[in-house]
Amino acid sequence: MIRELIQFFRLPKQLEEFQLMTFRRFIYLLVITFLVIAPYSALIYALGLDELENAVMEMLKETPVLMVFAGIFIAPLLEEPIFRLHLVRTKKYVLWSLGLSVLLISEFWYPVIILWIYLIWLLIRISKNNPPPLKLVVYGSAVLFGLIHLGNFTSFDYATQFYLIPILVGAQFFVGLIISYIRLNHGMIWAMIFHGVYNGILIGTHLLFFGGGNPV
Repeated sequence: MIRELIQFFRLPKQLEEFQLMTFRRFIYLLVITFLVIAPYSALIYALGLDELENAVMEMLKETPVLMVFAGIFIAPLLEEPIFRLHLVRTKKYVLWSLGLSVLLISEFWYPVIILWIYLIWLLIRISKNNPPPLKLVVYGSAVLFGLIHLGNFTSFDYATQFYLIPILVGAQFFVGLIISYIRLNHGMIWAMIFHGVYNGILIGTHLLFFGGGNPV
């Protein structure tokens, strides 16, 4: 499994037919994901970045039931079509991603504009029968998936602390790559399910031990 993931990270490929997602494979992917993101969490605490105001954590404290529902169901249903549907590089899927991305508009709109530029560029390339390499699309999607979550940090000074951005979104970037692997090898439904289960574990753990969380 690890070798298969490494090979995908080096050269992403889309299978002609999706593989069966077994329970064992699903659990392996979850374990690998949490083992990789654990150092990011430790580094964030070591640098004191956990003290940054986090809109998601605040809402989780105030309305935990609503946020658990949003993290497990709403986030995967919205974010997966936006960030992973277009990995199968067709005009139809890019248009779906572009249309749904309007729902991401908020006060933190900069990453959404970058996402639009990226999707419009991708649409133009596909329309000219010259789609970009899959590796570029997979990594571009993962980067944008990470950047969109910067909006969670409401007190972060992007102008003076920009060098900390990779640390803040590193976990989401890696999760984005894992879900991209699932989307291209097992299908969109399993990508949504994995996203929801991942968020559920993350939120549940933080509610149990810390009283807050930072779902993706």
